[in-house]
Amino acid sequence: MALGLPPLNFKLQCSSTSTFSSSSSTNYRPAVILPGLGNNTGDYKKLEFTLQEYGVSTVVANVSRIDWLRNAAGLVDPNYWKGTLQPRPVLDWYLKRVDDAVQEAKELAQGGKLSVIGHSAGGWLARLYMEEFGLSHISLLLTLGLLRKVCQGSLIKQGAYYIMFNNTAKKLFILLS
Repeated sequence: MALGLPPLNFKLQCSSTSTFSSSSSTNYRPAVILPGLGNNTGDYKKLEFTLQEYGVSTVVANVSRIDWLRNAAGLVDPNYWKGTLQPRPVLDWYLKRVDDAVQEAKELAQGGKLSVIGHSAGGWLARLYMEEFGLSHISLLLTLGLLRKVCQGSLIKQGAYYIMFNNTAKKLFILLS
């Protein structure tokens, strides 16, 4: 049985003499939220709303559940069955959505830096995006529910996580850890 608990009410402590409030003039860097495998943009409304309550502008990558069916294209690639499939070109559609969201957030940042929050597959694809599109505008990567180890051996695991780590993504992960 689940208990319905009210949300926690707390204030962020910015310094020893001031606390955060929504009327604060402090500008926080915008956040880009990247949905995980099978998730859609709407799944992150609560997170988006909570961040905005604290003064963090957010952009969620525009992804629908049906978009994820595009990944089935990888099934016809022999590399999928060998466990050596690379994220591109199958996941180019997702990287384009990430780039669209990042460009929108860059406008909100007005020349400042961004934060990226990646959930599950959104986390490893954020690292791939950062490696291929550059890091200069991103000052924080936060991943939620991300596997830290490569899924090897089981084709079911490989399919579910879509060969999350290729050699370059592993290198970037180590760099950012």
